[in-house]
Amino acid sequence: MRASALILLLGVAAAAGSCGGSADSGRITSLPTVPTIVIPPPLSPVATYTLSGLAKEAWIDTGLPGAAVSIASGPAFGTAVTDQAGRYVLSNLPAGSYTVRFSKPAPYGSVTYGPITVTGDTTFNGSVSLTGTFPVTAANLQGYWVAQGPYPNQPAWILILQNGTSLEGWYKDSADYSTTMTGRYIGDAIALDVGASRITIEGRVQDARCIRAFIKNEALGGNFPVMLSRGGSCPG
Repeated sequence: MRASALILLLGVAAAAGSCGGSADSGRITSLPTVPTIVIPPPLSPVATYTLSGLAKEAWIDTGLPGAAVSIASGPAFGTAVTDQAGRYVLSNLPAGSYTVRFSKPAPYGSVTYGPITVTGDTTFNGSVSLTGTFPVTAANLQGYWVAQGPYPNQPAWILILQNGTSLEGWYKDSADYSTTMTGRYIGDAIALDVGASRITIEGRVQDARCIRAFIKNEALGGNFPVMLSRGGSCPG
């Protein structure tokens, strides 16, 4: 009887061991989780535009060479210098609102324009004028003059820059234009040569604001009396 009980206990133990081994062999071990790396798509390039146009001489109303054009404020900055025709280009500007400064050394000054909205390639023209207080005397003719009289192309706009007895400047009438005007001023006599336009002006300075002269225009075949006035009119 005791032998039978021992055999039975050994059988139960063997069965328990067999069941335990079967359970271990059926277990599934989870693998470690690998994080997923998300690569963002490449950023689209920011669209940029140009701001271009003319810097003009205020009185003559045509392109001003050698003027500096710069962005005073805005989403981007840039500078340019106008060419011989007064043209400028500021490139690589993102869309936005800008202020732009036009300037040229003395006797010119600077002026700031804005806001200028750039949402595509944009054109903007600005003007720069002579600045400062000029001594309006008969000895100093520097400044802006207008010539009127029985001249077929009148009125004429004249810019005079003076250095002692030497004169230079610009000229424009209804048909002719030149940035290469040169001349002289000796005593009360003035003579101006208007570049390639084959126009000359010769006359006498009457006072600080008035010159009485003749415009000699070979193309029109004559000498035409005119009065040049600065900031007013010549007395009758």
